[in-house]
Amino acid sequence: MRLLAYIADESIRRLSPVLERACPPDLELEILPRSSFGRSAKKKAPGSFVYVDAEGLDTDHVLDLGARTSEAGCMGWGVLDRTGAVEDPARLFFGGATDYVSPLLLKAALSRIPATAKKSGSAAVFNETRLRSALTAAGFASSEEPDSVETFPGWKRLTEGEAVAVRFCYAAIGNQRELLERIGETRLYRLREDFAAFLNPWAAECGGLVWIREAIGSLLLFPPVDEGMNPILAAFRLLLDRALIGYEVFRLETPLSFRFAFHAGRTMWRKPGSTGDVVSEDVNFIFHLGARASPDGMIVVTESSESMIPTCLRDLFSIAGDFEGKSLISSRRFRD
Repeated sequence: MRLLAYIADESIRRLSPVLERACPPDLELEILPRSSFGRSAKKKAPGSFVYVDAEGLDTDHVLDLGARTSEAGCMGWGVLDRTGAVEDPARLFFGGATDYVSPLLLKAALSRIPATAKKSGSAAVFNETRLRSALTAAGFASSEEPDSVETFPGWKRLTEGEAVAVRFCYAAIGNQRELLERIGETRLYRLREDFAAFLNPWAAECGGLVWIREAIGSLLLFPPVDEGMNPILAAFRLLLDRALIGYEVFRLETPLSFRFAFHAGRTMWRKPGSTGDVVSEDVNFIFHLGARASPDGMIVVTESSESMIPTCLRDLFSIAGDFEGKSLISSRRFRD
């Protein structure tokens, strides 16, 4: 596969060695001056993954370049931000980007050359796992799964009572006390029911399902590896779209928020609707985490499910302490 990198003309000499040494050998890398974008993108972008250097550009300009690569048929696009030109990386993902290489990561790669380049032959920018994650986020599933991960048989083929490894997600409407005061108990009850119904097709897009519904929140299950859209990326998009979703989907004229908690573990399998006798330490934990330790408007992830975070979103998460003996990572809070 071809990787294109459009670099600011004044930085191309400095960044080219970094990108060349950091690119996996099975990828064809082409580095071009950003000034040639208009002449070459339509010809070279189709079938390629494109990175745009943000140096000297405002976010609107970067988004415009990304949109033009998408229109040209690229497999996905990302942003290189060596100088910290992008004030709000979330806008990039909302605008269609599937990877963001932060100043810290690029600085780390720059510092490794030539000090460790001769030893390792690569830096930490375009490693294969990172690129596969970006392509998956763009909707292009990885052609190969790690050898250590067994193929998930599908929910309908699981045997009642068997222990299965899954990824859990607790999802709930946020700010419910405030909503109760604003819309009343009857409307809040209906909103909870509508949200639970909304989660069914949303989870299915990620290969998952709504497993247990409770009054305040729902427990969703996802396969051990992505089968469709990455669940954390899907949750991230819901958080960004919450105002629009609140109005268009739920006909709510008051601010709406969500809370999400993710954890990987094991449980005894029961079909949805017949989960009353399920006994699982991990099931108990995710309910506790979602109800007690997950702030509204944020995504909380345990250390066991940290690998679920798409590479393109990792810079938006930070360490968030411990809960019941497990380390947590949480997303930043997004302003309305």
